[in-house]
Amino acid sequence: METYHGVVRTPADAIKLFEACRLGLLPRVQRRLSEKERSAIRSGSVFVWDEREAGMRRWTDGKSWSASRVSGSFLTYREMEGKRGNAFGGGGSSRRGAGKTPDSGRGSDEDHDDEPDGYRYKPDGLTKQSFSITNSAGQHLHLIAYYSRGPLDLMQPSTDPSLRHIVPAKGMYPESSLAEAAAPVTRAPMHQPTYPPHHPPHPHHGYP
Repeated sequence: METYHGVVRTPADAIKLFEACRLGLLPRVQRRLSEKERSAIRSGSVFVWDEREAGMRRWTDGKSWSASRVSGSFLTYREMEGKRGNAFGGGGSSRRGAGKTPDSGRGSDEDHDDEPDGYRYKPDGLTKQSFSITNSAGQHLHLIAYYSRGPLDLMQPSTDPSLRHIVPAKGMYPESSLAEAAAPVTRAPMHQPTYPPHHPPHPHHGYP
């Protein structure tokens, strides 16, 4: 069910995967993951989906996550121990919780800005990053990638020989993303900023 296995470090990596999916060379996620598929998520798992095609706006994976942090053009989250049940339902602390669907009210969602007391980062947990754009065809495209916090011995789409021939179609993706895609590739982990200060974060790449 994975779209790709590797590490997504830059917008160039994300857009290359979007284009490979558009061309039918890599699979897009067509539905929510099953319990078995969720349990198989590992460091290097990357998933791409089209909002309309998959019939979902928000990603659910059965895990509990910290509040989001902006890292360049990505939103990143750290896996938490246990379930953050106090953050849901009546009196929840999310300031973006209005209008949720039943599926998007679970602990796997990314909409919680406040970290409830009594919870801590999972020592061997994953980090999740998200990236979203709308292309010129009107597709709302999303990417979710998972990685461990240790050394990453994973292939990067922009340097993957099997994807070398993938070139984004002219005019298909937002100019702002393509400009960022031209930024130098860094080997820094995605939880650290990977662009110079004059490239401001783009919160609109995340979820509404």
